[in-house]
Amino acid sequence: MKSCTCADRSFATVALFLCLTGIIPALADGQDRDQRIADLERKLTEAKDSVAALQKTIESLSREVETLRQPDSRPAVAETKDAGGTQTDATHDFAARIIGPENGGNERDSVLEAKPEIFIQTRYSVAPLDGSGTAFQPNIRLSRIETRWAGKINERIGAGIEIQFQESVEGSPEKLVNDAFLEYYLTDRVTVRAGQFIKPFGFDVQQSSWLRESPERPMFSGYFFPGERDRGIMLFGDLGFLSAAAFKDLQYFVGAFNGNRFFNDSNRQVNYMARIRKIFDKEKLAVGASIQLGKLLLPPGVSGNDNERLFGLDFQFTTGRFGLRGEAMAGNRPSTLAAIEPQFFPEFRPGTHSSAAELLVTYRVASAHNVYARYNQFNGDPVTGLNIRAFNFGYFLPVGQRSRLSFDYQFKNHPSFEDDAVNGRFQITWGILLK
Repeated sequence: MKSCTCADRSFATVALFLCLTGIIPALADGQDRDQRIADLERKLTEAKDSVAALQKTIESLSREVETLRQPDSRPAVAETKDAGGTQTDATHDFAARIIGPENGGNERDSVLEAKPEIFIQTRYSVAPLDGSGTAFQPNIRLSRIETRWAGKINERIGAGIEIQFQESVEGSPEKLVNDAFLEYYLTDRVTVRAGQFIKPFGFDVQQSSWLRESPERPMFSGYFFPGERDRGIMLFGDLGFLSAAAFKDLQYFVGAFNGNRFFNDSNRQVNYMARIRKIFDKEKLAVGASIQLGKLLLPPGVSGNDNERLFGLDFQFTTGRFGLRGEAMAGNRPSTLAAIEPQFFPEFRPGTHSSAAELLVTYRVASAHNVYARYNQFNGDPVTGLNIRAFNFGYFLPVGQRSRLSFDYQFKNHPSFEDDAVNGRFQITWGILLK
């Protein structure tokens, strides 16, 4: 019994020793693991802080690069837009409509796609002027139905085509094609355009019907530039690549056109046109000067001076909610109407002259709501020989995002007979632009 007890004690001692030798390393290993986890968590936190700081640095550098890439005025507009929202959009749209910095630009900023731009405009006219006859179209009519495709095809070539369907509806299918031209981009600042397109003479000839305040362009546009278009070739661009500050936003246009009051060449001679325009501030002021030199068609059996010399000046100005535009031109009296076969004006005589002017003032009442007034005069009307004066005023407002409704009343001492003449006293015009 005593020997057995000793053996038992020895066995118990050995068992205790073995147990302790197993537990102690396990405890030590657990302590090491906790320490490692704590170290790893600390390093992970430090890494996350470093990544966050790096991300902030990346964002800051990205904003600085974008700011340097954009014109000086854009960051201020963006900040104001965040604060003012719609108010800033309306202010920018108002200045863009008055100044028209994009007038005469190429199609390089957009890609030519199958989806067209569609412009539909309907008009209600009443109260015709005495003596206007068929030059007044009463009641409701479709004044414009236009479909346009334009944009760049690749980095060097662009194209544009515009169809005006209202001419077919009104019985003049020969006027169906408005624009059909190709462009070649010589450099980022120089473009060559050839085909049929808008003549860049003055401001009003180029302004879109979607943006224009009055129902139609001033009288001189319809007499001197019926349809606003001609066939020819033109070099245009800007001189901003020159270092002097005076050349910044200085645009030029030089072209040769058929110039026979319609699209086809009837007198086998071309007219030469040049224009220069300086935009001093895209939100404030621009001025331009234009010249056209060529030959007029003379009626059969009539001889005399057939020179065509036409000169024009224009300006655009905005301040706050007010906008002001003016344009004047003078030159040889036009000889023919807008027709395929030459139709001569009754009061045309070789060597006679006509002059014209327009002054428009507009005020942005609230958001995109605007009132305006325009004085429009044409001296030496080629149909009646009279001096015609017109004063119209009106109001237009948005109807949704892409639609506009306008009301216009006109005082006019005599009817006129230019292309797109307005010989009614009261007009309501509703247009919509779909892109």
